[in-house]
Amino acid sequence: MSPTSKPVHPAKNVPGEFDRFTDFMRRLVAVPHSEIKAKLDAEKRIKEQKRTAKTSGRASCDKG
Repeated sequence: MSPTSKPVHPAKNVPGEFDRFTDFMRRLVAVPHSEIKAKLDAEKRIKEQKRTAKTSGRASCDKG
């Protein structure tokens, strides 16, 4: 290596990697809050239904 050449840094971004990241972030931020909230609420309802079904099943078995 000559004294005037710069060392190659393998940790540097590969050309195009930042562009892919930027594109991903643009798509992520473009999702409306209401859409995300609706999906989270639906998941919460499903989990609550499962928890309620398991709890009521155990309670009926424990009483007998």
